[in-house]
Amino acid sequence: MKMKRVFSSLMALGLASTLVACGGGENKDNKAANNDADTKAEDKNKDDKDAKESEGTGEEGAENFESQTSDDTLVVGLGELNGDFLQGWTNNSGDVKVRKYLGIEGNNGYQTVVQDESGAWVNNTAVLDGEPVSQDNEDGSKTVTFKIKKDLKWSDGEPIKADDYLFMSLLHTHPEYTKLTGSTSPGSDSVKGYEAYKKGDSDVFEGLEKVDDYTFKITIDASFLPYFEEASLLAIQPHPMHYLNENLALSKEGNKLVAKEGYKVSDEEKENYVKNLDEQIKKQNEDFEENNPAPADDAAEEDKKAYEEAKKEHEDAIKDLEERKAGDVDPTQQLIDEAMLKEVNEYRLNPAVVSGPYKFESFENNMVKLSLNENYVGNFKGDKATIPNVILQTVNKNIAVDLLENGDIDLWEEESEGGPIDRMREAADSGKIGGYNTFERNGYGNVTFLTDRGSTKYKEVRQAIAHLMDRNSFVQSFAGGYGVVTNGMYGSSQWMYKERGADLEGKLINYQMNLDQANALLDKTPYKFESDGTTPWDKTKADEAFASNPDGFDYYRYDENGKKLVVNQYGSDESPITTLISNQVPNNAKQVGMEYNVTAGSFATLLNYYYYPEEDPEYTVFNMGTNFGTPFDPWYAYNSEGPYNYTKTNDPKADELTVKLRKTPADKKDEYLDNWEEFQIWYNDYLPEIPLYANQYHTGYTKRVKGFDVNTPVWQSEDQINALSLEN
Repeated sequence: MKMKRVFSSLMALGLASTLVACGGGENKDNKAANNDADTKAEDKNKDDKDAKESEGTGEEGAENFESQTSDDTLVVGLGELNGDFLQGWTNNSGDVKVRKYLGIEGNNGYQTVVQDESGAWVNNTAVLDGEPVSQDNEDGSKTVTFKIKKDLKWSDGEPIKADDYLFMSLLHTHPEYTKLTGSTSPGSDSVKGYEAYKKGDSDVFEGLEKVDDYTFKITIDASFLPYFEEASLLAIQPHPMHYLNENLALSKEGNKLVAKEGYKVSDEEKENYVKNLDEQIKKQNEDFEENNPAPADDAAEEDKKAYEEAKKEHEDAIKDLEERKAGDVDPTQQLIDEAMLKEVNEYRLNPAVVSGPYKFESFENNMVKLSLNENYVGNFKGDKATIPNVILQTVNKNIAVDLLENGDIDLWEEESEGGPIDRMREAADSGKIGGYNTFERNGYGNVTFLTDRGSTKYKEVRQAIAHLMDRNSFVQSFAGGYGVVTNGMYGSSQWMYKERGADLEGKLINYQMNLDQANALLDKTPYKFESDGTTPWDKTKADEAFASNPDGFDYYRYDENGKKLVVNQYGSDESPITTLISNQVPNNAKQVGMEYNVTAGSFATLLNYYYYPEEDPEYTVFNMGTNFGTPFDPWYAYNSEGPYNYTKTNDPKADELTVKLRKTPADKKDEYLDNWEEFQIWYNDYLPEIPLYANQYHTGYTKRVKGFDVNTPVWQSEDQINALSLEN
């Protein structure tokens, strides 16, 4: 039994969104995918192009598809869409794409710093009135002053001011935010005063300062400096305070949330506040009942204990909410709570006020409808969207290229499978579609381990498993040859790999299928005996047993206590990689004395096993997909203190190298590359994951779509939309 221990259904969804099954991908890395300094909890996000094989035949599906295209509407096909349009909860690729069209995150919003198509951080000249001014402080911190332009407006016409930029940090870092909303966002953890404000020791966020209505300062804490991609810490996003609560304000200094002068709580507001709390209590109770069923009377004691712990945590959270209802709440705190509740219950699902090129109209029937934001000033390149409407619609991926040919959708992005890629290229060559863009995937499909428990806690077991796989066959079978095998935590499109990849490859172990090497590695583990725990395991006997009866093979390795070498892998039943692994590895494993079992099920179940492993878990291996963004900061995933260290890596060398890498001064490029190489060599040896393949992505578009001439791993349709047009 797995106890999810969540504050609400929103928390569960937020966690479940950060990884996806193997076969495609979007945005991973523990501080990579989202550019806001405020959204690190979602940075390890992957898209289930690595996961899904949709049902239905292409011909039948295409014939029955109800087209939404029209002269003034761009239709973007999506593989998935959950309807969560704010960072901090679910994070699937479709939702992220919608957010970027709206400017809630990404390069077309009003962040102070954005990324260009190469991934470089640049000042957002559409927003800033002059260059930011930096000042190094005596305590090692750094203060940066931003001045924004005076003509910026929200989509509802309200002016955007300095308060809106400071508001997001104050709200999302507030000590009540996670408790009340279930968001996974840690808040602005690089800003000075974070710990005191987050823990509630101070109601003032020291590193924030308002100078005037259009000027504000952010102080980066000394503990975060130096930081190689320091510019990423300066990506400050506005948040519509007036929409979330019109009676909430900032102090004169800009570092504290306060009630507007003269505000008094009305009886009606008190009633609404209680209603909102009741709704949140209801959601949390429903979540607990759904995700934490009471164990049976004969359940294991550890399961019963886990249930009681989860139950107590849930009851404490409910008690806190009930006390808010019954108590005499401070007016300011009530306003803060109301803003949080409106954000999670309304704005997250219907972001009515935004800053980007498009406004939100509706989400229904697996379709998001957007319309042009007349108040949008354009992006940092000086481009401004002109297409009146955009529809983002989920489609059966098996018929996506057919829909593209028929003109039923205008864009199908990041196709990763060989068959559809071939059809897309043929359609372009024959003039059935306008063309396609292609780029190397900034990531890979992978097999990931729990490294602190089960048999996979031994490095040699993990390495042996890598020698039981023919990774080149995965590239051919799944990606149709449109991809390469990688040996480290890198993508071939990353600038680090472009500069040092050739030198690095010769220093890495190239894990190829090699049963002799796998045996030699396993001989270094405790699993080197027969079932009696004393007789040495004999490869000759294994070969004979496998040759005579492979299906009935039972000559496995054991440790001195008679414990068999068993490895259990869980994969998504929608992933072709799960099938490829199950067809290849178990038989190879028998020949080296390892019992290797592959179970397929829902990806949600996979995440539950991965995020909440028991002390003696059934599964310690999982196949997923990973993409990298910028900044590249593996501290979050592989440092023993990293918040997203789901592989349970606890290695002094990893701790040393991840700190060393992130703390490289921004002007020390060669030093950073040296540290990057050193980290890759550690990763390749320690092997918390096995990289399987890195795809080559293909994006197709119809003949009426013009201007899609820029397309990179960090620059998709939602980034290029300001330069796109339709010629009907």
